[in-house]
Amino acid sequence: MVRAAENKMDAHKVSFVGLMHEGVPCRPQDLNACIKFYTDVFGLKLLPRPKALDDLVPGAWLSDDENRVQFHLIANDVDYSPGPGAQATPAGRHTAWMVEDIGAFCARMSALGIPCSTIDSLVGAPQVFVTDPAGHTWEFQGPPQT
Repeated sequence: MVRAAENKMDAHKVSFVGLMHEGVPCRPQDLNACIKFYTDVFGLKLLPRPKALDDLVPGAWLSDDENRVQFHLIANDVDYSPGPGAQATPAGRHTAWMVEDIGAFCARMSALGIPCSTIDSLVGAPQVFVTDPAGHTWEFQGPPQT
């Protein structure tokens, strides 16, 4: 049980140092489609996954070539997944990823026939939204403009 500090000023500050991974729930029947999407569309590679996790629920770990980001697919029917056919929802639960070249990202989505929506007016740079086969919304942006 977490106890509130007597004086909130006495509570230690949280100091984030980076992102470890994004846990992505999906239905077991969507797991293979999600693996294909993350490898073919986002260009991620499969990583070894601990057998202890495979004994609990099916899933997959994926990363980019530089091992800077990881997506952990967790296949079960218990945890929330929007489901196939869900529309990209910028105002709903989503994660935003920074990519080196947002124009190249959009060109890749177009070449692969992946629907995406773009908002250009909110943050001063394009925000590109894509959904995976489980219905999760993912946002992509380029590096901050200087």
